[in-house]
Amino acid sequence: MKLKQICFAQTLSVILLAGMSSCSKDPGLDIPDPNPSTTTLWIDGEADTNQTWMTSVSMQLDLSVKGEGMLTAQTIGDNVPVVLGKKQVHDNDVMLIDVPQGIGSFGLVFDNGSVSKQYQCIRLSGDLHQLEKVSFDGTSTQAFSRQMAPAARAANHTGLYGNSILSDEGYLNLGSWAWSDIAFALVESQNASIKQTALIDYEIMARGSIAAGGEYTGGEEVYISFIYGYTGTTASRVLGYYTHSENSYSDIEYHDISEAIYYDYLNGKAKVQYQLNGNTETWHDANFDYKDGDGLPNITSSQAADARRHGDDAYNTLLVSKAYGDQISAVRGLTFKITVPNGKKFGFYLKTNGSLSTDQRDKLLNLGVPSDRLPANQLNFSYAPMNNGGKHRSAFAIYDNFTFMGLDDSADNSGDLDCNDVTFVLSNAKGGQYRPQFTEETLESEKNQGTIEKNPIYTTPETPESETGTENLQSWILAFENAGTDVDFDFNDVVLQVVPNTTEHTVAVYLLATGAERNTYIYYGNQLLGEAHQLFGVDPRNMVNTKLNGLRRNKVRLSPDQPLSWPEGYTMADHRDLFSIKITDEKGELITINSSIMLGEEQDIPQVLCVAGEWNWPLEQQKVEKAYPLLGSWGRNVYEPEYWNWYTHPVSYLVFDYWK
Repeated sequence: MKLKQICFAQTLSVILLAGMSSCSKDPGLDIPDPNPSTTTLWIDGEADTNQTWMTSVSMQLDLSVKGEGMLTAQTIGDNVPVVLGKKQVHDNDVMLIDVPQGIGSFGLVFDNGSVSKQYQCIRLSGDLHQLEKVSFDGTSTQAFSRQMAPAARAANHTGLYGNSILSDEGYLNLGSWAWSDIAFALVESQNASIKQTALIDYEIMARGSIAAGGEYTGGEEVYISFIYGYTGTTASRVLGYYTHSENSYSDIEYHDISEAIYYDYLNGKAKVQYQLNGNTETWHDANFDYKDGDGLPNITSSQAADARRHGDDAYNTLLVSKAYGDQISAVRGLTFKITVPNGKKFGFYLKTNGSLSTDQRDKLLNLGVPSDRLPANQLNFSYAPMNNGGKHRSAFAIYDNFTFMGLDDSADNSGDLDCNDVTFVLSNAKGGQYRPQFTEETLESEKNQGTIEKNPIYTTPETPESETGTENLQSWILAFENAGTDVDFDFNDVVLQVVPNTTEHTVAVYLLATGAERNTYIYYGNQLLGEAHQLFGVDPRNMVNTKLNGLRRNKVRLSPDQPLSWPEGYTMADHRDLFSIKITDEKGELITINSSIMLGEEQDIPQVLCVAGEWNWPLEQQKVEKAYPLLGSWGRNVYEPEYWNWYTHPVSYLVFDYWK
């Protein structure tokens, strides 16, 4: 589910006015009688009195941060996160945001300008107003420090092969949602080619790292962190990377990074650690192999006995994730840095303890690898043509804040090809999502075409800050009903898309549709933004984007030459009534319709719905509660999260699918 589609609000207790069956008609307006005797309930019960008709949670973040930095609130669970809000914060600060109800949780990313980023996950409590105290203190949530230190080779061969490991205990904090993200991106026991979320045949063109000033510099820096493993072996498996020149494998080099499975602890440190229930004082150990310790839920007695035989008290990461789920509040993995010279191509491998097979030997020789540069052991490469049978043995998944790289550990042609037996997070020099420049062979590979078609992010590598485009900001739909005139409750008389930008303090407004058959003027505060039909370039009697076979137009940006102001601290929850429409009655007087003006004896009949994301409004004369059958349940109980995603369950033939 795309996160930008996940925020939705409350219930509809709308009263249908008897005898009104069509949209606003010229020449005059009939003002409905608010007396309940002339109305009919249409959600089979009374609306929740707490209903705000907006699909959001009003969130206040009380912040305690060390120093100053940029705090970003964003959705979790998509390869292109949606920014819910962004603010430069310092010391003790407050941030107000609108959070889509249906997302369940969202992420906070704090960037103080160093190479470290800090992550936290906030879960929705089920209330419409939520206060969270958030601390970024530079310790338990610290991603990693600036200082690098060469890792000592361990005397007991649990070593790190001489590569640099980050200081700050050698760990990189990955945010508590990393495990659930990888479970989606690389599904356990599912061939990685099926879900098409990851590249399965790839090499990378080294082009340098992006410096703070936005330019490329030095070699390509990649930070590799242990994160997830689930395998049935305890044999030696070594993670490594290889390099070669752009047009030749004659100078191929192999660089071992770390033992991945055979040892649970590297230099006395667990490969992965986690925290539970916000307890920042205690890190628990987790590892990659199949051995599981007793004391963890869902562990069988035979598994526990096996763990004791091996003296293993670090639990398998899959079992930890399944057992604790949302209780996991932080995850961190041992982290290594590699630097690949500019202009080199590189990929990854997992070295097995088996000898090089004849099939793989022939494939490497055919690619131009000299006989004296053939590996002694079988290597499972990221570039499929280098493997036995030309099969994929690795996956590269760009998802949410994280980039995952996984490898199969099978030493022959067997295995389920899920490519997550050993899995790592790849980060850039800033501690953020690593998006490399893939080689032409990668982008043209038949094995990757389905993934690239569904996920164009693989063809858009990371760019310097000076070249980056607009962020994917949270948008909202304001759907107006001319409830002050003739009423059909299709909420398509005017449909606006509103996109606040909390860093530039501006708001972009787009006209998407009009189902009104009279002059309808759109306002932001006291500023007239235009008449709906004129903006679309049609006659006032024409409807636009409300009928399957009716007029269609692209959306129109309102006030394109003069950005609309969205001051510090503004939220849609508190300020959406700045957006209004005005229509003229038979006396020549303007009637105003906005989110704060309600109808009915109880003043609980909305004239505007505010829905998060790319929502499809009902077709002309199709009542919204019919187009969205879960709307009534949501309307009657706004505190029932089960119905918070009503907007994602339309009757497809009753809505205008604008976003397809």
